[in-house]
Amino acid sequence: MPDLSHRFQSLRVLVAGDLMLDEYLTGTVHRISPEAPVPVVDVSDRKYVAGGAANVAANVLSLGAQVRLIGVWGWDRPGEVLRELLAGNGIDTSTLVLCPERPTTSKIRVMAGQQQIVRVDTEDRSTLPAAHRAELQARFIELLDASDICIFSDYGKGVISSEFCRSALPQAQARNRRVLVDPKGSDYTKYAGCSLIKPNLKEAGHAANIMIDSEATLFEAGSKLLGQLPGSSIVVTRGPDGMTLFEPGKKPATIATIAQQVFDVVGAGDTAMAALAIALGAGLSTRESMQVANIAAGIAVGKHGTVAVTLDELLQHCDILESVDA
Repeated sequence: MPDLSHRFQSLRVLVAGDLMLDEYLTGTVHRISPEAPVPVVDVSDRKYVAGGAANVAANVLSLGAQVRLIGVWGWDRPGEVLRELLAGNGIDTSTLVLCPERPTTSKIRVMAGQQQIVRVDTEDRSTLPAAHRAELQARFIELLDASDICIFSDYGKGVISSEFCRSALPQAQARNRRVLVDPKGSDYTKYAGCSLIKPNLKEAGHAANIMIDSEATLFEAGSKLLGQLPGSSIVVTRGPDGMTLFEPGKKPATIATIAQQVFDVVGAGDTAMAALAIALGAGLSTRESMQVANIAAGIAVGKHGTVAVTLDELLQHCDILESVDA
């Protein structure tokens, strides 16, 4: 029988969502600007990294699974760089939709050593043109049959719209394909029909309209979200406090985090989602998959910037991968 890592490698994951280009300008600060009371960063390094749904896809690939990616890019330099990055990692960019009238979502982080000085965002959160919405839906359906599990990476930039969900989720259900959602916004009813949704603590409180400041209010919020999404499971990520699972008809279950030295939390949620989907797709239980996701996220926060965790790194930290019998 093949081992679990082989099952990872044979798994086909379809990622749909908002693509981003993360740019890091790193340098040193020795003086304050004479023009305004702000530090002057002497830039010594410039790095580009795939972000958002592109980072989820990069993590899926880095963890050993096969990946197809759906999203939009603009006719601009960030779009060209992002596509070059994806292609260089072995991700097919022919499935991406060109939207010339919109900028490619990009985030520039200016760093002085390890300290972030400022972040500059370029994005368009308006509704996508009808033709591009239709093209995204068609691409999803085309790729669905050749996929084992799906991820919706919603950053609120227009790809994972209510219209897209109304089309895509029934198609996935009809083909018995699980869809995991990294959500955005306060209305989770648009994700009705998904298998699992993974908000963080702040997002869960916002969606449930509950201030989460205790276990009791967390459980109240989780119960309310289960009511909004019949048949779906909820995994609330809680940073250093781990993850809590809410399933219909069951008591909440919390998986403790693995203690790690935290350097940078950017992209850790993308890593957790990729690991969660792959573990579920490989046949692990939801709780086992949460443990895998917890460990993967812990590796990610121990690094600087947006990173993709590798299967080898996960295997080194994750005894559960060695103990699960194929």
